[in-house]
Amino acid sequence: MITWIDVRDFLIVRHVEISFDGGLTVITGETGAGKSIIVDALTILLGDRTSGDIIRPGSEQCEVQAGFDLSNNPAAQLWLEGQEIDIDDSECTLRRIVSHKKSSRGFIQGRPVPISSLRELGQLLVDVHGQHEYHQLLKKTVQRKTLDAFASTLDEVHALEICFDQLSTATTHLEELRAKADDSAHREDYLRHQVDELTALAPEPDELASLDSAHSRLSHTRELAEGTWQALHELEEGEDDTVLVLLGRVSDRLAELSKFDTRLANSASQLQDITTLLSDAVNDIRRCHVDYELDPEEFQRLDSRLTLLHDAARKYKVRPEQLRDLLERLSGELESITTEEQRILEVEQQISALITNYDTLASRISQRRAQSAEKLADAVTRQLADLGLEQAKFSVDLSPIETTSRTRYGAENVNFAVRTIPEMPFAPLDQVASGGELSRISLAIQVVTAQIDSVPSCIYDEVDIGIGGRIAEIVGSKLRLLGSQRQILCITHLPQVAVQGHGHLHVTKTDDAEVEICPLDPALRTDEIARMLGGIEITQQTLAHAEEMLQRVTESSLH
Repeated sequence: MITWIDVRDFLIVRHVEISFDGGLTVITGETGAGKSIIVDALTILLGDRTSGDIIRPGSEQCEVQAGFDLSNNPAAQLWLEGQEIDIDDSECTLRRIVSHKKSSRGFIQGRPVPISSLRELGQLLVDVHGQHEYHQLLKKTVQRKTLDAFASTLDEVHALEICFDQLSTATTHLEELRAKADDSAHREDYLRHQVDELTALAPEPDELASLDSAHSRLSHTRELAEGTWQALHELEEGEDDTVLVLLGRVSDRLAELSKFDTRLANSASQLQDITTLLSDAVNDIRRCHVDYELDPEEFQRLDSRLTLLHDAARKYKVRPEQLRDLLERLSGELESITTEEQRILEVEQQISALITNYDTLASRISQRRAQSAEKLADAVTRQLADLGLEQAKFSVDLSPIETTSRTRYGAENVNFAVRTIPEMPFAPLDQVASGGELSRISLAIQVVTAQIDSVPSCIYDEVDIGIGGRIAEIVGSKLRLLGSQRQILCITHLPQVAVQGHGHLHVTKTDDAEVEICPLDPALRTDEIARMLGGIEITQQTLAHAEEMLQRVTESSLH
């Protein structure tokens, strides 16, 4: 509930700070005194649209803040938890600043938030019932929620919303997958042909270098055989003195001479090392020479394989050594298309399960709504008779939604309708109800649904327009009854309503046209009720009447 509000530089308010208790608090004052200031300030605090026009002349900015006790408001606590906003001792503070030069700013628990956040949280904190511009009851969503709350189907409807969102997401995903699959159909055939062709070719990562080397060797077999034979002949196997023979002879001669000049020993040793290295080279050349035999079949095989690789490379516009990577890439793409087909099947199965779940929930909700619609209509109609609308009849109509598509909130629209006299047909509330009638219809619904409404505070801005006498007294008693279950703030000009308040705030306008709001003690409250009863001149008889009215309410409460 609202625990306090602080308003600064708002319209004709310099500064007003008010504390609130539970129950019914009535707000009274002379016509034009500014009784709706608190309601206007609260609606702005709770996210209503506004502009710099609300700033008090001569001020730079307007500031409204209020405290709310959330100890009995789990929905608001859950919302704050979802926003990761902590509260202390179940109290939450909201603040809004409107200035000429900057955009409007909102705060929750001192943390800056978008104005939309104030609006979302505000819907969980306070219901404001004024004239048409503030009347939530005209909204189709509110009418549906009211019936669902009365039918105890809010949890099922929330589950239906979740299922609907999941179904919408899955359906969109399936459409995307199918569109992609259509585009991929021709691509799949083409890819499969390419993969099959490259798989048959079976290119290996390092195959080209190995083939080139072997092919080059075989294509020059004659030159290699002759060249290596000539080298062997000149190095070791010739009839004349060969290189190895000459080196050996010179090395031995220098070794003999080193006996006479030791300086020659080093040269002899170096020539011996050269001879050893040259002998190893000769052995290597000999081994290669043995392999150089002409093999036409192997040469043809290598030549054909190289031709296949180069032809494939030209066809696929890559280098021959890239054919293996191309095969792996195309195989991956083909596998992806196959996976998409499997994914389509999985999403189709998911959608089928969601449709079954949705239809089961929607059917259950439809049954509960149908069972509760007439009960709600009858209960509200009885309350309307008490509130001076004896001939009025309230109706809750369920009309099937004419669409093949499933909707977020079920299979039917919920429409509140009323007829004020038997001769008139039922019509939507905004077409047949005046502002005062709307307020009383809203009050009747509030009385019927008070036990199930989760919003702890409700504000009525002149709910008593167009009534008086006995009906005004009944309206007051209904509001007091509501006040036993919720916090009610009511702006009224009727003494029959004002006496029913558990608390009483009085609004006055000072000589310099500023608004002041103060709570009334019992004596001042009697004077205010007398003023509302008697007008300008307050007589002893009027005061006595006021005291009697207040006393009667007190005695009635004791019973």
